[in-house]
Amino acid sequence: MCEHKLSVYVATYNHENYIEQALDSIFMQKTQYNFEVLVGEDCSTDNTRNILKQYEQKHPEYIASGQLKIFYRLHNMNKEIPSNADDLKQRCMGKYIIALEGDDYWTDCNKIERQIKFLENHPEYIAVSHNCTVVDENSCERNEEYPECKDSEYTFQHYFSEILPGQLTTLMYKNIYLDKRINKSLLDKGLSPGDKLIVLVLLCNGKIHCIQESMSAYRHITTHGDSFSANYKYNFKKEEEWYRAIMDYLNCYNSTLKKYGEMYYFRAVTRGIKSKQCTFNTGIKYIKDIHYKLFCVNKWISYKVRKDILHKKTWI
Repeated sequence: MCEHKLSVYVATYNHENYIEQALDSIFMQKTQYNFEVLVGEDCSTDNTRNILKQYEQKHPEYIASGQLKIFYRLHNMNKEIPSNADDLKQRCMGKYIIALEGDDYWTDCNKIERQIKFLENHPEYIAVSHNCTVVDENSCERNEEYPECKDSEYTFQHYFSEILPGQLTTLMYKNIYLDKRINKSLLDKGLSPGDKLIVLVLLCNGKIHCIQESMSAYRHITTHGDSFSANYKYNFKKEEEWYRAIMDYLNCYNSTLKKYGEMYYFRAVTRGIKSKQCTFNTGIKYIKDIHYKLFCVNKWISYKVRKDILHKKTWI
């Protein structure tokens, strides 16, 4: 039996202005359930490491009880397999698991109580998420909506329409890393963004419920910093590898998921051709690996009509 009902993992790098707020939002939680907090400090170039050491001195009770464990990395793990975050996930021993990125924070003190209670009372669900509020570097609310599910039940229709059940730090799920029955091969490749891959693995293995309330803040900084959003540049070669991994993973399931995996990959190839990072002839070679070509073409047409002409939120 797990000692902790929940494991919270916090991967942090250059979050000197935010990491204390993130940790405080965890320890403010009011819950009947035991939880552990694992922090991975990935050799930040700013003052994050010193702030964490000060936090340990300020809250020795968390350290003494073993509730808070901080791993000060000897070198940066960004380009490694496992990465900082993946190593933390492997160390999580709770029945359930959730992330809190070092620059985000939770806003509702009853958040984990509500999510754990839902999963305890609904064993048929593998995960539960909720809405988030998008904020800027100063924690001021942005006029921006996260692409989160606005329905109570999250489905493949949402996934293939680029809608997520919630932001990574809103998603609590059964600790799949302790369950050998679940195919986690998609998560072992070190591909980014990893949150979408986690969601797909969960969706293939259970139901996901979405609570339509905001209980956390997602800090979206696009102009500077070390976040994925701030540093993202379209790269077809990387995108092709990412979507191919999804197609191959779904091929392990049933014919329906195989078709939709190929549809997703087909969409990525056409985007590469449009961006001129992939020639037409090269794109045709990629498409030769697809079995359900007619299905993919029909779904691509439907996708363009629903997305670009009708402006629907779901595209399949």
